[in-house]
Amino acid sequence: MDKKANRLRKVVALAELEEQKECIEMKKVQQAYDHAVERLDQLTSHRLKYQSESQLNGNVGAVRWQDYQRFLSRLNQAVDSQSQFVNSSEQMLEAHRRRWQQKHKRVGLLEEIVQRYLKAEASRDERSMQKALDDMQPTAKSFGK
Repeated sequence: MDKKANRLRKVVALAELEEQKECIEMKKVQQAYDHAVERLDQLTSHRLKYQSESQLNGNVGAVRWQDYQRFLSRLNQAVDSQSQFVNSSEQMLEAHRRRWQQKHKRVGLLEEIVQRYLKAEASRDERSMQKALDDMQPTAKSFGK
């Protein structure tokens, strides 16, 4: 293998390792994001459930009504907080996705360069072999003498 291609192969291997690490990290962030979205969906569902129940139960005492209102307020805060967490998780996921795409693209470009080096080496070898064959064939002048 060509010395340049061989040295670059080592760089490609390191770049592939970085890409794999970023992919693993992105997967972890994706799982955390999915879990956060699931939790937000659960909280939102609970909020809708309790809000609709309040409309059905119109005859409740004042203390119980205040407790219920505080509960709904805390549930709304939880939904808002979880929504913000989902947004920040999504941004983090997108940042990881961009980094992974850059690393993936870099690996592809490095592989292309290695292939060009190998192709150039094969072309040089072919020309060298053809030159050696040409040099080995007797010329017409040498037979005529």
